[in-house]
Amino acid sequence: MITFLALFLAGLFGGLLLGMIGVGMALVAVPVLTFSLPHLGVPPDLAPTVALATSMGIVTIGSVSSVVTHNRLGNIDWSSFRMIVPFSLIGVLAGSVLVTRLPADMLKLIFAAFLIFVGLKMLLSRKQRVQDRPVSAATYRAAGAAIGFAGALIGAGGGVFMVPFLSGRGWKMVRAVATSATIGLPVTVAGAVFYALRPVGGVDAPMLGTLHIEALLGIGFGSLIGAPFGARLASRVPGALLKRGFAVVLLILAVGLVLG
Repeated sequence: MITFLALFLAGLFGGLLLGMIGVGMALVAVPVLTFSLPHLGVPPDLAPTVALATSMGIVTIGSVSSVVTHNRLGNIDWSSFRMIVPFSLIGVLAGSVLVTRLPADMLKLIFAAFLIFVGLKMLLSRKQRVQDRPVSAATYRAAGAAIGFAGALIGAGGGVFMVPFLSGRGWKMVRAVATSATIGLPVTVAGAVFYALRPVGGVDAPMLGTLHIEALLGIGFGSLIGAPFGARLASRVPGALLKRGFAVVLLILAVGLVLG
């Protein structure tokens, strides 16, 4: 019961971040799961792989709640969604195939490296003028494929890369967050289905393929509640403050993951 409550609180916090800045669910879920899964029947050597797979399912749950709220607020750029998402799906499926073949320790180091890179980029970036910059459709599609691939390696839909990419093109933060979350939804659904169809042996716990059911329900339920609150806050809190505050969270998580 205590473990389930801890997972629920992690999902609540991650869902709040997902709704606010388009990333955060996987960045909270993967480290938490990596540390807690060995206590939930998963061998330590399999914990990083199961954590990444389960994170895909968790992000899917939180993203549904976030996207519904952002759509009601009119924050989503649907034309960009239609242009990018097919290529993101191709990228995430390719990344999902690769992630099941990499050593667990390597996955943990890759995830920590991404956290540090994105955290420093957010923390040190200068304030940018909010004005859309001309970008070709081919650039958006190539970025979607690359971001989907990278997102699969860290157990997310790629929002940790998509939000900086879109905001770097001059998009308003709330528009970048909402559109990124919408693009990430079908990507994470595809990744979650892929992992659900790939059984893993040697785990003494209820599993759906490579997804840990208890962890999925615990963190997923918390994210379902937290994400709508985060989406509403995204329109009220300055984007620069959100990015810098979350950058600190990323760096803390990265250090904890490496030391753990």
